[in-house]
Amino acid sequence: MSRMPRSVWRFAAGTVAVAAFAACSTSTAPNSMLTQAEANSVAEVVTTDAAALPEGATFNSSTGTPFAAAPMLGAPVMPAATASCTPTKSPASPTNSDGDPVPDSVRVDFTGCTFSNPPYTATLSGTIDFVDPTPTTTDLALRTRYTDFTRSVTNTTTNVTRSAKENGTRTVVGSADALQLADTMQTDYTFATGGTATHVRKWASSFTADQAGSIQMGSPLPSGTWTINGASTWTSGTLSYALAVTTNPALHFNASCTVEPRFDSGTLMATVSRNGATSNVTVQFTACGQYTVTRS
Repeated sequence: MSRMPRSVWRFAAGTVAVAAFAACSTSTAPNSMLTQAEANSVAEVVTTDAAALPEGATFNSSTGTPFAAAPMLGAPVMPAATASCTPTKSPASPTNSDGDPVPDSVRVDFTGCTFSNPPYTATLSGTIDFVDPTPTTTDLALRTRYTDFTRSVTNTTTNVTRSAKENGTRTVVGSADALQLADTMQTDYTFATGGTATHVRKWASSFTADQAGSIQMGSPLPSGTWTINGASTWTSGTLSYALAVTTNPALHFNASCTVEPRFDSGTLMATVSRNGATSNVTVQFTACGQYTVTRS
């Protein structure tokens, strides 16, 4: 088992598992398809994508952006709109036929957006289209399309950077008690070492608020539990794996966490297959920003 405490994921320690992965990316363990370093790399990307789900589940009606947009592992939670990040909306005053928090259709361009929480700085680019799939019905429904939406986070003390570029669509429907999400997304991920991986996924997930009736599309997501099920392909260099992703027990999203990922309990499992061999990568969340990775 490989332990991933918060201090490991600080960018000052950016050469841990991924450095080993880069050094042996074409090797396999004698009795397993994956080495521990490869399992850690798979876990890093899959966990980053799971951490992005809460950020994409609601819409900030006052700024016209997500409430947060840089869920990079080990980094502090950062808002998507600050004094140094004022995304461009098109149209500038979008139509909202039903008066709920989601406009009928608006494109938000994050080009030039930067903000900081020392020693971390974040840079955003690309666009997100926010669409109300039920424009004449006041409800909790949101469809988003990501086009080269990139978030890059750097530790300015160590000059180590991680980044993720997203393309694809996400649909959210639900009530004040629970949400259902459907993701058809691709993430192009850059590790702290400069190595890269691509994660193409179709996930179905659900969120249930700890406190019934506390979900509001125009407000930050409250604390609650996430379940995830889906299939994906994870590729890095010459390696390509088929993944089946599940959660058991469900991940608990803690809205008060100040560091990513904002899960303080739960287990995310990826069954990884390649050339007829199968391994399991288990990510167990133990506290805000902390988890362990086990390969079996």
